[in-house]
Amino acid sequence: MRLPDASALLDALLAPSGTQDLLSGLTDRGWRRLPAAATPARLGLLGTDPAATLTSAFAIATDLTFHSANATAAAPPLTTRTNAEDFRALINTLHERHYSVRFPGLRPYAPALEQVCRALEALLHKPVTASAFWSRGGMQAPVHNDDHDLLVIQLIGCKRWFVARAPSALENAWERIPGPSPSLGEHDTFEVAPGDAVYLPRGTVHAVEGAEESIHVSIGFTPLTVREVVLAAVDHLSDLDRGWRTTATPFLAQQVTSGQFGPLPDLVTRAVQALSEAVQAPDFIAAALQRRSARAVGYLAATPPTMRAALTLDTEIQQRAQSFCHLSANLEKIDVAYPGGHLYIHRGAETSVLYLVNTARFRVRDIPGDVDDAVRLALATRFCDAGILEPV
Repeated sequence: MRLPDASALLDALLAPSGTQDLLSGLTDRGWRRLPAAATPARLGLLGTDPAATLTSAFAIATDLTFHSANATAAAPPLTTRTNAEDFRALINTLHERHYSVRFPGLRPYAPALEQVCRALEALLHKPVTASAFWSRGGMQAPVHNDDHDLLVIQLIGCKRWFVARAPSALENAWERIPGPSPSLGEHDTFEVAPGDAVYLPRGTVHAVEGAEESIHVSIGFTPLTVREVVLAAVDHLSDLDRGWRTTATPFLAQQVTSGQFGPLPDLVTRAVQALSEAVQAPDFIAAALQRRSARAVGYLAATPPTMRAALTLDTEIQQRAQSFCHLSANLEKIDVAYPGGHLYIHRGAETSVLYLVNTARFRVRDIPGDVDDAVRLALATRFCDAGILEPV
């Protein structure tokens, strides 16, 4: 998947607005409703039968979560289920007790949803998750917020949303001492129907309720934050300067207990000053973010492998819709980062590599560069084995 492919796929999902409109809103503009569009790109995220897709995911039975503001009984234990029928019985029991059921980790079960999530990852260089919520009429969700941004798309039924008007606090996602439960305060109320979409920045306080059966998809992500850019700069400087990799203190437990940190504050002050000077250098931030993207893309969940026959010079190859790659390089090697790993290729094959990642469809023999046919076959095979490319 090339960047134009990712943008086009998301444009189809978000039409009549588009990818740029969504991305430009991932700042401090707050939550918003996206233009409604009951299109196949939206309504088909879980296939032609969303309920059947959800029940086919019986392997995640013990990973389900559920919530309710008006439960009628305790939830049943989540036990392993070995078929869709048994899984549906568990879901029915939760629904009968007025629980809305959350299905996490849905990407492997819904190809259209997987492609949308991968397209977002290609644009953000951050991991993207996908869940679905299935509820029956009369259920109410408790007031809550989430530690990641949400793009919510309604597939079946209607729901009423309650969203706080107060700006999100954009809390960090790590563990902390729990605070009080969130409250809505002044809020907006609106209805969503199939094809409607809502964007919620992380931390937005909200609640939902419905009078009929409902299924919606929730795509979760966190755009690159200021904190992460600074961390990328720190990581890059630590690659360049050995001093950043030396031990800061071997006595941390004693120091946090006593509150006596000795020379550490001065050490940190000098390090921050060095970082401030380093980021002023031309191209330092660009290099830091290049390296961050290479690591981040390589850490994304791998694309499932596909079975294929051995390639020949006449095999036609195309970009695989479930994957993408990010290129960076030093003087000797090109780093082709892709979800699940890296390919390291000699810089002499640069012309061939650029063709492989930027061309939508081609034959192996068409790969340009100062290489012979054996190298063309080897490169195409490596890119196919990595899941970046696939035979047509």
